[in-house]
Amino acid sequence: MTRKYLYALLICCSLIAVIVPQVISSTANTCTYNPEAYQGLEIAQLSEELSSTGLIGRIHGAADQSQMYVMSVREPDNFFNHREFSLISNGQKTTETINQLNRHDLVCVRGDLLNNPSPQQHIALNSIQVLEPWMQPEGFEPYARQVLPEELAAQTSLVGKVHAIDEEGKVLVVEYGDTVIPMFVSATKYTQGLYRGDIIKLAYQTQQHPQQPVHLQLDTSAEQPVEIIDAIADWNGQQRTLTGSLVKFPQSPQLKFDVYAMEVDTQGIKRYFTLINFENMAEFQNIRQKLAKIWDDNTATAVSGRNMLINPQVTIEATGIASIISPEQANPQILLDSAEQVQQLL
Repeated sequence: MTRKYLYALLICCSLIAVIVPQVISSTANTCTYNPEAYQGLEIAQLSEELSSTGLIGRIHGAADQSQMYVMSVREPDNFFNHREFSLISNGQKTTETINQLNRHDLVCVRGDLLNNPSPQQHIALNSIQVLEPWMQPEGFEPYARQVLPEELAAQTSLVGKVHAIDEEGKVLVVEYGDTVIPMFVSATKYTQGLYRGDIIKLAYQTQQHPQQPVHLQLDTSAEQPVEIIDAIADWNGQQRTLTGSLVKFPQSPQLKFDVYAMEVDTQGIKRYFTLINFENMAEFQNIRQKLAKIWDDNTATAVSGRNMLINPQVTIEATGIASIISPEQANPQILLDSAEQVQQLL
């Protein structure tokens, strides 16, 4: 297990090109990046940056339909250590700016940390400046996000997927259809063993505050507040043959090159499995080249997804070993020995 983890770490490091913000100068509202202040991501130091030279990070999630914006701040030279901050507008000017934000935009924010019962840090914005906008891949229209489903307010349970889990279960975000919903958790005994990607059934109540974005509260009075329908960790180490639509995660500030994956429907919930070879970089390049050719041959039917590009008209099949090494792993992986283990079906 240790050896596989080290391989995973090496390959992830090779995938990631962390773009460290440089000093931004020229105006009275200068944003300055002080690397030493980001070491260890200590809240006291980050709060000092927030109120002085500005806190710099990249937009992790932008869901304008629900007025939810999240910024990721990373430790210098350590991509795996990061904090997420929810951004709350304090006025019309900041509202106008955040309504134009896109995933991966590099921003500088000033404001104050809010006191709230959730371990998820919230920033009340005094100002926000886009330092480096992220450009939509050429030829693709921006993804049209869906409005929060109205049925959530009328029901008391949902079946969805864990989108994020942190702080030993204190921070829980779930995906329901196309919507990403923060969940307030008061009893972590129900959530502390969850993994990102788990398919779960939740009993919940709708919180009265805040109204936007909608926050749900785990209903601990229910007979079974959390039911795990399919634990993604149970897939780890198993050989699987999966079929699904071809997915492309384009090169970005977090990725050194394009990464290919497949959209797999499991019990009505969509998961995205990246196609990887940890042990042989040359073979991993062969896999990427094969998938790139399939993608390039079918670009006419590709469309934008929420945080990726997807071709619903191209179905691939992959056979390999499932790899899930961390509860916070963004996507499960299928480890392929060679390019021969992935084929186009349609």
